[in-house]
Amino acid sequence: MFDKIQFEKPVRISKPAKHAAFTDLHDNPFDDSHKTLFCCYREAQDHVSPDGRIRILTLDKTTFNVIRHTRLSLPKYDLRDPKFSFDGQRLILTAYAKTFLEDGTMFTKMVSFFSTTGESWSSRNEFGESRWWLWNHTWYKEEAYGFAYNRPSEFISLFKGDPTRSMQAYRPNLFGRKKQGKGYPNESAFLIDDAGTASVFLRRDADTFSAQFGTAVAPYVNWQWYDLGIYIGGPAAVALKDGNFLVAGRHIDWQARKFSTRLWHFNADTKTLRELVTLPSAGDTSYPGLVLEGDTLYCSYYSCHIDNEARVYMIKITGVNTLYS
Repeated sequence: MFDKIQFEKPVRISKPAKHAAFTDLHDNPFDDSHKTLFCCYREAQDHVSPDGRIRILTLDKTTFNVIRHTRLSLPKYDLRDPKFSFDGQRLILTAYAKTFLEDGTMFTKMVSFFSTTGESWSSRNEFGESRWWLWNHTWYKEEAYGFAYNRPSEFISLFKGDPTRSMQAYRPNLFGRKKQGKGYPNESAFLIDDAGTASVFLRRDADTFSAQFGTAVAPYVNWQWYDLGIYIGGPAAVALKDGNFLVAGRHIDWQARKFSTRLWHFNADTKTLRELVTLPSAGDTSYPGLVLEGDTLYCSYYSCHIDNEARVYMIKITGVNTLYS
């Protein structure tokens, strides 16, 4: 069944920029025709530079043509890694804002914007704790949950609240070097199903570099963690209707030092991954966004495989229904 997965040629969607990267994707909750998607990404001079700003594109699902685009920026701040969520009424975008003060000290904050139409966006709201990076979040019973990380601490904490108002540490130090002996956990894909069960795919950048899968039921105090045995950078995930998952992110061939963006099937019973496809990708690449609709998976990601410049692409992956045994 795994050989039935197919993908079409990727379509470049990013505007001209030196570096376009760090994507996320969401279906358009304001479109009754269900024919459009939202994609967001950062554009800047480089992978790390002080001029990051965010593009939000409204895309046609069939052609990936850009119907509308909006740009969000914060003077003197680098806006990084935008992420979408929807609380039932508002499409919310969060980002990590980084700057350097006059004395050279780095200062960071989480910021959010929201829209109730998809055509205009609110002014920014600041939330969270400085130096804590809330990677993404999801909603359950009118509360947003997400893991935040702080590199010197080498652990992740579960934050709870509303990113348009305030989010604070709800369950601190749930995974890290001191508790599990596994260093530098950071980016995560965080999902909660209708029954309230949370599932997390977690990147790590220390010791074995192996990604982790975590799961817990409300109130998310007791977590079970499983080592996945491979590295996954910038993880994104969607749940399948049989309880399994599709997971995407950066893969590294450590011997050849080659990077690619890949898609895996995750078996929730055996806690194992199986590779489905390697997307056209190379160099600085990853940070996908995923939207699943029936047999089709829509995926945004960035890559340098064509001209050695970081560009954002959309790709359509079909055959998802063949994964149901």
